[in-house]
This record gives sequence, C-alpha cells and structure tokens, in this order.
Amino acid sequence: MPKVSETPTLIGCELFIRKGDTILLGKRKNVYGAGTWALPGGHLEFNERLVDAICREAEEELGGVIKPQELTMVSVVDDLQPENDLHYVHVSFELKEPTWEPRIMEPDTCEEWRYFSLDELPENFFTPHKGIVENYLKGRLYDY
Repeated sequence: MPKVSETPTLIGCELFIRKGDTILLGKRKNVYGAGTWALPGGHLEFNERLVDAICREAEEELGGVIKPQELTMVSVVDDLQPENDLHYVHVSFELKEPTWEPRIMEPDTCEEWRYFSLDELPENFFTPHKGIVENYLKGRLYDY
C-alpha cells in the first residue's frame, strides 16, 4: 500500500496578467525560489472561493483591484512533489489588459514586476510554475 502523507493537498492560485503578447512576472526575493521569476498568486485559504483568492492575491501583491467576472480559468495542474512530501493543485486564471499598473506591495518577497513577451520568457523561471506556464502556452486547461 502506498505511503499516505499527513500533509494536506495544497491549492495554489496563480494569475496570468496579459498585456498584448506579454505576461507579468515577479522576481522572488527572500523566499523559496529567490532570484527566479514567477506568476503572481498564492494559496487558497480555508472557506475561500478560487476567484476570491486570486482577487485578494492581486490586491495584496500588486495593488490591483480585480473583479471575479474579469477572470477566465486557463489552467489546472497537479504538481506532485514526492521529494518534499507535497501535492499542489494549481488553478490559474487570466486577466487581460488591466487598467492599473502593478506595484511592489510586498517588498520583502518581490524584487520587481516586469512584463515578458510570451516568446521570450526568462530562463530562471520558478520551478513550481513551469508546468503551469507550459499548460497555458499550449492552451490546455488540465495537465498532470
């Protein structure tokens, strides 16, 4: 019988903010994956809807106010990490052409926000987000 983890499955919510053919990425600082580029987002909290979580994260991390009806679900990825005894389910949304500019709201964890062309994403990408971005670029809703 397989080993049963005592760690619960975690839900990550990420946001693809599109301006034309670019997406917004943040350079991580003083956290796991420091120095790598990642999507904005965070964890789903208990009794929180997915769209409410990503709207909250956008305001906390970027200073942007988003309404749930502005979002489109674009990716779900099962991220099994047996080496860390973790299982994440990442649910990602897309926001097109925001009317606001991102601000660094959490300077202890994010060095900068920058838009990157979908054709020229940075090499030093946050490992847990690689599958999410690959899914998005291939237009797949779900991958495992």
